Amino acid sequence: MTASVSRARATASAAAIVSDEQGRVLIVNPVYKERWNLPGGHIEEGELPAAAARREVREEIGLDLEIGVLLVTAWVTRAEGSHVFYVFDGPELSAEQQQAITLQESEIGEIRFCLPADISPHMIPPFALAIWRKALTAREDKRAVYLELAL
Repeated sequence: MTASVSRARATASAAAIVSDEQGRVLIVNPVYKERWNLPGGHIEEGELPAAAARREVREEIGLDLEIGVLLVTAWVTRAEGSHVFYVFDGPELSAEQQQAITLQESEIGEIRFCLPADISPHMIPPFALAIWRKALTAREDKRAVYLELAL
């Protein structure tokens, strides 16, 4: 074969839906972005998605939490390349655990617990909102979802 084929690799990240006893979802406000996010982040080379979600949650909020089942796998194609988002079910935090949260100040400016209905497109990118909503539905339905989004 004389022609070479160039293949771009997709980047990937993993996050978890962590909630409180009132059903509100924990969201974090990264200092390096304008919008809120679920706790989570980049999957490192050779790291499994669930392990990445656990590591990122621990780094961002200082709690080593059990990561549950996969809720959503979303393949997002953008002009700058493709990205795979893995969203896992996380635990419900007790009041004691909430008091123990310690922010990674170099990355997280603040946290908030929000009812899913109160998370709006002005808080997060619209494509991320679609992923979050599918993850919350998957959590209720106890059934994982796969999405493909082209932006």
